[in-house]
Amino acid sequence: MGYRLGIREVFAAILSFLLLAGCHGGKQAGLQELRQETDSLTAAYHHADSLYAVCGRIDTAAFGEFIGRATAFADRHPADTLAPGMLYRAGVGSMILAKSADSPEFRARNAKRALAIFNQYQEQYPDHEQALLCYWQRAIVYDDILGDWRSAESEYRDFINRYPNDSLTPVFRQYLSLLGKSETELEQAIAPGEEGNP
Repeated sequence: MGYRLGIREVFAAILSFLLLAGCHGGKQAGLQELRQETDSLTAAYHHADSLYAVCGRIDTAAFGEFIGRATAFADRHPADTLAPGMLYRAGVGSMILAKSADSPEFRARNAKRALAIFNQYQEQYPDHEQALLCYWQRAIVYDDILGDWRSAESEYRDFINRYPNDSLTPVFRQYLSLLGKSETELEQAIAPGEEGNP
């Protein structure tokens, strides 16, 4: 005699099927939402960056919006392949805002934000290709934006000590020799090398 499914078994089978289908559909919808979010974030970055790169105009609202969205995205989706690049760009955007600031408060706030983003980047993505560049970016923030040459020197020295054989180490050694010099001193340091070239 064949086995007949009771009402409970049929109901349980239907419910299991619906749950599995719902999970799969929910996963697809989640992936679609993530795709839309990354596309929108990429467009926001290109908008802010193109105004700066092409026109030389800094749209503080566009950069500010991108930075906020990019850092939030990296917090929510740290494993997403776009998260490291977006976070790094948010740090650079904060540097751009700080460098162009009219008020010392706005400059300091965005400089600190850039430093925090580059620190977060190195903590979250220590093996990513741009993690080493975070030393450089922080040194630039300290030197060019905040005028804190000691902190910039510390960043360069930290990199040199940790990565003595890296291709950036000679570049950072040269930056160390130029830290704190005036524009005239920099021109004098660079000019002899240029004059000697045929």
